[in-house]
Formats: sequence, C-alpha cells, structure tokens
Amino acid sequence: MRTKQNTWLPEWVARYKDRHGKWRYRFRRKGSPSGHFKHDPGTVEFAAEYAAFKDAAPTAIVGKERYAPGTIGVLVGRYCAVATRLGPTAVTQAKVRSILSKFRDDYGHYPVAGIGFEHVDAIIEKRREKVQVGKRMEGGVEAARKLRKELVRLFAFAKKAGMRPDNPVQDADRVKVSASERTGGRYSWSEQDIAYYRARHALGTRPRLAMELLLWTGQRRSDGVWLGPADITDGRVEMSQSKTGKALGLRVPPQLSAAIDAMPPMAPGQTTYLVTGFGKPYSKAGFGNAFRDWCDEAGLPQCTAHGLRKAMMRRLSEQKTSQQGIKAVSGHSGDQEVALYVAAANQRAMADDAITSVSDWELSNQPRQACLTTPQRAVL
Repeated sequence: MRTKQNTWLPEWVARYKDRHGKWRYRFRRKGSPSGHFKHDPGTVEFAAEYAAFKDAAPTAIVGKERYAPGTIGVLVGRYCAVATRLGPTAVTQAKVRSILSKFRDDYGHYPVAGIGFEHVDAIIEKRREKVQVGKRMEGGVEAARKLRKELVRLFAFAKKAGMRPDNPVQDADRVKVSASERTGGRYSWSEQDIAYYRARHALGTRPRLAMELLLWTGQRRSDGVWLGPADITDGRVEMSQSKTGKALGLRVPPQLSAAIDAMPPMAPGQTTYLVTGFGKPYSKAGFGNAFRDWCDEAGLPQCTAHGLRKAMMRRLSEQKTSQQGIKAVSGHSGDQEVALYVAAANQRAMADDAITSVSDWELSNQPRQACLTTPQRAVL
C-alpha cells in the first residue's frame, strides 16, 4: 500500500531513498514488468517512461501460467528479468518485451534445446504473413525482421546461460524482401494527403494541431504527444527523444506556430499541447487511436501518425537536404535508417533534375547546333 508521502505520485509508482540518500522512483504493477525511472517526476521524460511502463506487455509468468524448466517460457522470463538487456530506454524495452511476450505465448512450452534453424525459419516465415487483429494489421516483413533480430539476442543469452550449445537463429535464413515488399514500411504521406487533411481539419482544432506538430518536428508520436510550451525556447523545440534519449533542438516554422497560436487558451495545469476531451495528456496508444479516426474523417485510411515522420524525411530529401541534415531533424544515427524514410522521395522530380543537369552540361560544352541538328547518315 502506498504511504501518505507518496500519494502525489502517479498510480503504481513508489519512491524510496537509496543507500546514498537519493530519492528513487519505481514502477510496480501486478502482472506487469517493474522497473526504475531514469528521470524525476514532473518531467516530460518521466511521463514518457511512465506511459511505456503502463503499455508494456505482461511478464513472462503471470498468475497460474507456469513453464517447465528448459522451455522457451522460462528462457524469455530469465532474459526479460533484466530490463537493460532489452534496450537503453523504457520505450525500447517495452517494444522488445512485447515482441518476446508474443513469441513466448505462441511457443512457450517448446524446449529450448529442441529448437533448430528450420524451426526458426518457419517461425519467421509465419510472422511475415499479415493478419487482421481487430482494427489493425499485424505481421509483415518488418515484423519478421524485428522478431529475428530479437531472437538472435534471446538465443545468444540461452547459449551463455547453458540452455543450449549454439545459437540456431544465426544459422537460419535472413528475411528476404521481394520487389513488391520494398515499400519502406508504413505509408508516407503525399503532398495531396496533407492538403486533404488540412482541408478537413481547420486551424484551431486538435486534429490539425496534432498533424502540424508531428509533421514539422518529424518525431515519433511517443514524443509528439508530450510536447508543450515548456519545450519551446527562443523559437526552438528543445527535446529528448524517449526511444533513444538523444537531445534535439528543432526550429519552430511559421506553419507550426500558426497551428499553436490558433488553439484556444490552455487550461490551468495543462502541460501538453495535445490533450484528450477530458483535458488529460494522451497515452501513446490513445493518441494513435484518435489520430486513426481523424485520418478516416479526412478520407485518408492509408495514412498514420508515423507516416508524417516519413513525409518530413521525404520533403527534406526532395529539397536536397544532406544525410547529416536529415539525421539532425529525425534523430537517427545511421545513414541506413534514414534511407528507409527517404525511399518515398519524388523519383520523377529527382530524375528530371539529374537529366537536366547532364543536358545542360552537354549544351555548355558543345556547339548548340551540333547537338540539336539531325545527324547525317554515314557514307560507306
């Protein structure tokens, strides 16, 4: 039971002093993974960590569910017991835990020692099949890639823990992508999509502010939902990405300023620009559902919140922004990651520029008449 001194903390959060006399904060909820916060209450980073803890998948062993020694269920439980094995931030840890929890649910009672590379191939192939789950689609090539990546690490741990002598995932095939699947993941908004959305949702509305906020910052929804006036200093968004922890400073363009200024005055105690109908900050999942409805209202069923991040990367690419410039906006560290987002860049416009450049070069280096006259047939 929470003590009186902790009643001001969010639900399932307790605080205590460590051996150095420093206050520490811990998330504990029955049936969910527990963990310590890296940031103090009242900060945007703490709110992001709290949302990630709440949205995390159940732990490997919940209630009466038990797994025999040496099974996948036990392996996943041991592996997930140390959160830092899953990733550097609470957001990444929650995503990886969700992937492994689903794997455990499907194959938890299988023995670890009995899994061969052929079994892994079959599991990955099944994961790449897209299936309808409620209102959303699950599976696909990216889901298969992510599962294989986490299984490599999971079975590497199994090898170190002495549960088997090798890592069967390393012997399994990598996920091959067909020509029809080379779409770069989720749909990237086109300029026409953006125009349609703006026509449906006017300035001064929550849906419009949400779109402009995600588009002009180029950030993930998990970061966009927590942005507020305290994050803007001297016309620049100063933020730390919840997934990577990377600090970014992004200029606020006039379009985003107009969307913010058009909104009604913020209520007392409101800290984020985007709030629910009850005046509370959105959770990541709650915002995703709301944005899905706003896109449907605009006649854009193919569009998602993450597609706006891709649209900003596409725009930057089309404006001939350097790789370093694009990464400065997106927060990515590697060029390969950025390539996934700029794949939707306007191929025709870029090809036109390239051909025009070569044409201009030729015309500037040869007499114009020689280039444009019909060549005479060679005399044998």
